[in-house]
Amino acid sequence: MNINMFNQQGFSLIEVTVASLIIMLGVTGYVTLQSEYVVTNNQLNLRAVALNLAQQKLTDLGYFQHLSHVEGTSSFQNIANNMGGSIPSGESSIAMTSGENLQTYDTQWKVENLYYVDTNFDDVADSWVKLGSPFFPVKLPRNADLKNVQVTVSWLDSNGDPKKIDIFGSIAPIEPAQSFQTKYRLTSALAVP
Repeated sequence: MNINMFNQQGFSLIEVTVASLIIMLGVTGYVTLQSEYVVTNNQLNLRAVALNLAQQKLTDLGYFQHLSHVEGTSSFQNIANNMGGSIPSGESSIAMTSGENLQTYDTQWKVENLYYVDTNFDDVADSWVKLGSPFFPVKLPRNADLKNVQVTVSWLDSNGDPKKIDIFGSIAPIEPAQSFQTKYRLTSALAVP
């Protein structure tokens, strides 16, 4: 008996169907993975822009020119909820890709004034207090000792779901031009061999 008699020439319809099904499942998985990658990449880009806007606003609030209010300039005293700095609160549209796709972001901020006071009555300041605290000063100084700032940027993602990012910072009543770190940053960097 000849063994070649049982060898088949070519593929049966079942083998072709199974192979096609496996290839189709692989291609479908690859396409799904690619579409998920594009959506995730878009979401990360939207979040990165929001984080950048929040950081810009926090930096903007920190660069005031005067401690007390002076008309036409930014001052430490004027830093309050949605006030202060040169970047206004509210909505702004950002071009995402080559100016065709505009994304709207809403930037808001809250400010909490803190005072460093004596809470154990030894004539030495020892604790930070805020409005409503038991040791909140009766007579407020002209400027707060510190301002805690929470910047919130909100937007709609590509699915239309609301998203937001919060960053926090503190601003001391020291003009950047009077800060040792600002004045001597370049000099100290050049002094390092």
